[in-house]
Amino acid sequence: QFAIILVTADVVEYWIHRTMHEVPALWRIHAVHHSAEHMDWLSGSRLHILEPLVTRMLVMLPAFILGAEGTPLLCYVVFAGFQAGLTHANIGFDFGPLKYVFNTPQFHHWHHSSEREAVDRNYAAHLPLVDRLFGTYYMPADQWPGKYGVIGDPLPKGMIRQFLYPFARRKAG
Repeated sequence: QFAIILVTADVVEYWIHRTMHEVPALWRIHAVHHSAEHMDWLSGSRLHILEPLVTRMLVMLPAFILGAEGTPLLCYVVFAGFQAGLTHANIGFDFGPLKYVFNTPQFHHWHHSSEREAVDRNYAAHLPLVDRLFGTYYMPADQWPGKYGVIGDPLPKGMIRQFLYPFARRKAG
């Protein structure tokens, strides 16, 4: 059951994550997460409050519909939490062949890169194979991004301003 939960959750999360990048109104919510200009293990927790509420509910829905038991669900939640911290961490360790099986810091740091060739890549939360299947995989061998953060206007500083950012009126132009 854990493997089924992992795969279904990752496919669902992939499409939610990709949609957040492609739909401007949703990007304004997700941009809070991408506003970090330096990656570390806490970057995974830098989220607009609406993002985890919606994402977690939708990601877990297939597991509940399929009748997953408590222990495999708990194992997935623990695995997902650990992996979220690990993939955002500033760890330059080469995970060898595991980097092609599981999301690693190198894989996910490319997702957060503001370098043109890496933008809108590596949406999967757990399994890089999902990005390979949908044509969004990007991980140059033995390289790490040189810069992070959102492209264009930076987000405002401060938790309250970033909470309000998605709802602020945009200047015409």
